[in-house]
Amino acid sequence: MTTYADIVIIGAGLMGCSTALCLARKGKKVILLEKESFPRHASAVNAGGVRQLNRSVEEIPISVGAMELWPRLDKIVGNDCGFRPVGQILIAPHTSAMNALEQRIESLTSLGFYHEELISPFDVKRLVPAYSGKCSGGIMSKKDGFALPALTLKTFKNAACSAGVQFQSNCKVIDIAHNGSKFKFHSEDGRTFESGVLVNCAGAWGKTIAAFFDDQLPIEPTGLSMMVTARMPRFITPVIGIYGEKLSFKQMENNTVLIGGGRKAVLNMVNERTDLDFSEMQKSAQTVQANFPIMKKASVVRCWAGIEGIIKDHLPVISKSNKIQGLFHVCGFSTHGFQLSPMIGRLAASMVMDKSPEVSLEAFSMNRFETA
Repeated sequence: MTTYADIVIIGAGLMGCSTALCLARKGKKVILLEKESFPRHASAVNAGGVRQLNRSVEEIPISVGAMELWPRLDKIVGNDCGFRPVGQILIAPHTSAMNALEQRIESLTSLGFYHEELISPFDVKRLVPAYSGKCSGGIMSKKDGFALPALTLKTFKNAACSAGVQFQSNCKVIDIAHNGSKFKFHSEDGRTFESGVLVNCAGAWGKTIAAFFDDQLPIEPTGLSMMVTARMPRFITPVIGIYGEKLSFKQMENNTVLIGGGRKAVLNMVNERTDLDFSEMQKSAQTVQANFPIMKKASVVRCWAGIEGIIKDHLPVISKSNKIQGLFHVCGFSTHGFQLSPMIGRLAASMVMDKSPEVSLEAFSMNRFETA
């Protein structure tokens, strides 16, 4: 028996759920296919950074739009998703780093963006008294913060289902046929689906879905790891990064400390699993201890890794296919899609319905790969 819909979305991570929600609220019949019982890769296990700070210029309009939505998520999806606007700071440990950040602020100001501001070494000491590393100042985005990835994903998924989206779990797509006007999907367990539109939100597997139609997406799956400590006395409020270092550092509301920064894990895509590289975990711990001596007393209670889809230019693909009518790609967010996700759903829905998006998506077209 074949199940029919206007639109099928492959991948029920945040991008898939956000897109499905927006399309369903516009009256479309949407089926969301997820190969797991529930998404368990990048969307659910990332650091939860809600960050405008230090983004690529191309992404800033989307990021600014998304930041207007995060404080209103309780009204949009029925839960605040644990969003806490504690601010984010990028510390410049030396003069050359500060010079680069000053040039960045000058450039952003010339483009009409004012969400980032320069802060002095005195400001850093006042805002981050536990920091003991070298400091020439930094930049800060006051409205930034963090949220809870697992809660955010569950909330968007539930909101999508409440809006009428049909969620199909444990549904690994093994074949997709296209007859010029319709897509037909076959899952590993024999289920079949049909739609006029396909939206590829498959994350690290986006390249695989695109390959069914000979669309070339240069997405490379990558394992990235994180760790969390036992609860510690409260010593930090904003989310911290250090220019030139692999570090994302925050103390959660329960006083545990979450440490990330793009440290790689050992990836096995055949089994779709990751194994921790403890030499990378050691480097991460050493970076934290060198800059925050209080962390020498910390006890790590858990480490984990997820699978992320990376594109070399670190910009996602938000684009229609140049070959197949009705095929759209929304994937390759390269470790920084979490904050964008509420806005991505709106933009992707406009793209799918052939309406002008709120911000330009030209920088995210797959045409850039053909040009390269």
